[in-house]
Amino acid sequence: MCASTASAAGFQLTEQSVAGMGRAHAGAGIVGDDVSAIHFNPAGMTLLHGLQTTVAGTYVSLDIDYKGLDGERENGRDKPATVPAAFLSYQVNDSLWLGLAITSPYGMRIRYGSDWAENQRGISGSVTTVDINPNVAWKVNDYISLGGGVSALWTHSKIKSGLPIGGGQFEYKGSDWMFTYNLGLMISPNEDLRFGVSYRSSAHVTARGDYYIRGNAIMNGESDGKGRLQTPETVYISGTWKPIQRLRLSGLARWANWKKFENMRFSMDNSGNLEQTSTASPYLAGFAQQLKVPVSAAGGILQNKFANISIENNWKAAWLFSLGADLDITDQWTIRGGVALETDPIKQQNLRTALIPDTKRLWLTCGLSWKPTPKWQIDMAYGHIRGIGHRDLYKEAGSNEKVGKFEKMNAWMAGAAVTYRF
Repeated sequence: MCASTASAAGFQLTEQSVAGMGRAHAGAGIVGDDVSAIHFNPAGMTLLHGLQTTVAGTYVSLDIDYKGLDGERENGRDKPATVPAAFLSYQVNDSLWLGLAITSPYGMRIRYGSDWAENQRGISGSVTTVDINPNVAWKVNDYISLGGGVSALWTHSKIKSGLPIGGGQFEYKGSDWMFTYNLGLMISPNEDLRFGVSYRSSAHVTARGDYYIRGNAIMNGESDGKGRLQTPETVYISGTWKPIQRLRLSGLARWANWKKFENMRFSMDNSGNLEQTSTASPYLAGFAQQLKVPVSAAGGILQNKFANISIENNWKAAWLFSLGADLDITDQWTIRGGVALETDPIKQQNLRTALIPDTKRLWLTCGLSWKPTPKWQIDMAYGHIRGIGHRDLYKEAGSNEKVGKFEKMNAWMAGAAVTYRF
């Protein structure tokens, strides 16, 4: 599972379904045309007959183009990444289904030059996740289906940022396992109309790893450390309707509670590993004078500051609204398209970091499916996400001093998937 570039609000990924991406994920989990329902709404497994499996991959590339008020240009794009996914669904009998989803629900990859002017707002960041999610679904009757599962979620993160006092860099890298759960409900008033609601719980990440302070003029060192953050809980509300035999119209409203993402906190297990440099004296004297404390006290304050770094976010809940359509050209070929609008999760614009420079987004997607035989299905999709909201960057968190603007916050996605029905 590859480290991947976030292409939804924050570092949340929606690229678990290639067929779904073609219609901007409208109708997520309840359309019944691929096995990714296990991830989006496990109750939708009851639409899948027999034993089915899907393997998918989505290629994602970013363009994070920054221009400072002083004319400096920088781009946070890193190497493009692939978001993989695999699903398996098995119909035990007429009322019971079992499923397994292996996905990457969160991811990020962004990188600027180490010496760019605003490096204290972030230099690089990456998040890699693997989610192993077994599920079960029960068809209560012809109208109601229920589903649910648990997840073992592994995360690996790397964060690097410049230091505002004495220069140099802070770096952290660590990993963690945690458990979450998901629930789903699908209601089918008739064969051509369905509605679904699903919920995925948040994850409390407390990752153990390595903590470094390097190149600082006052003190440097390394130790074991911890990184803490909380992912959002997510609710999907979806609907799908076939007004005529060959046309399907779908919609989605997704709520992600980014209020949980208040900050990212990093702490050093042993701050005593930070040692003062030979050039520390004038910095400590100036810092002591500024705080009106003894020089020895200033050293302790800075040591604690360097050993406990917090990146404040103070985000808000974000919504994604999408509409999509599927048209069966023949029994073998289906084309689809979709449009979506995603709201900005950043509550205070002067808290925007260069590591996760989020904003409002517009999605435009298209795709197709080919069924060469009744057992095989090949899906392909393309999507463009364009940042259309606030994109300013400020000197410090909470500061009113604007230093520049991200002129572009765009992502391109291309995906392919293969489904086999045994």
